[in-house]
Amino acid sequence: MVTITEDEGDNVPLAQSLKELTTENTSDTGPGPKLEYPNASRIVRAGPKLGADGKPHYLIDDIPDNEKLRLIRESGLLKKYSKSKDSGAGSDVGEDEVEDLQALQAEYDRASDIPPWMDAVIYTVGLAAVFGLFEALVNQQYGVEVSFSEVIQRMAKTAPALYAIVYVTLRFRRTRIVNLLMLVAACVSGCYFVHLNMHSPRLGIMRRAPGLVTLWMYLTFLMDVRPAIINAIVVGLFWLIDPFKQSI
Repeated sequence: MVTITEDEGDNVPLAQSLKELTTENTSDTGPGPKLEYPNASRIVRAGPKLGADGKPHYLIDDIPDNEKLRLIRESGLLKKYSKSKDSGAGSDVGEDEVEDLQALQAEYDRASDIPPWMDAVIYTVGLAAVFGLFEALVNQQYGVEVSFSEVIQRMAKTAPALYAIVYVTLRFRRTRIVNLLMLVAACVSGCYFVHLNMHSPRLGIMRRAPGLVTLWMYLTFLMDVRPAIINAIVVGLFWLIDPFKQSI
């Protein structure tokens, strides 16, 4: 039997202890203790802390506004509500709350979005640097000396084409057609780069490899996870199978 030990020599059975605690004693001198139920007027209910201005202060008030807007946008709450509204299903979010969320999301979009042309310029500068790096590495690999000014000139010649590709892909990346075209272009550029390394002479690799690698890296970076995995599988299978035994 489970017992409650108060002293080393005084053991009280658990059932007896519980019986004594739950027994209501009508007399003041009875053996069993009387349980006192708290008065409702003395119950202190938990509530929000008051700030310095005397208004309720919640934990969410400690989160910055930009962080709140980011969490709302990434949660997809507005998209979920719009889908339920279009399908006629009910939603736990009220109309007033949805309007407030939409206003917050619009404010976040205006404050955080970069114009497409500026975004394309930033991407183009980075891709041009990647192109110049691969240009120098390929020439160094085959023992061809190339100066820094020559690399800069080739980067400047490639920048307009890179800007056009970046602008179009960033502007229409949410459409299915552009996503499909990016997947096809990434697979073609990756497979062609593998083919050049296995079968093309040195001059062909030096001329085409930097541009192909830059385009392949950019498209793979811009795609979602599933298309990027498909691209990696296609290029890996092309490298393993090697369907073109002879150079084109």
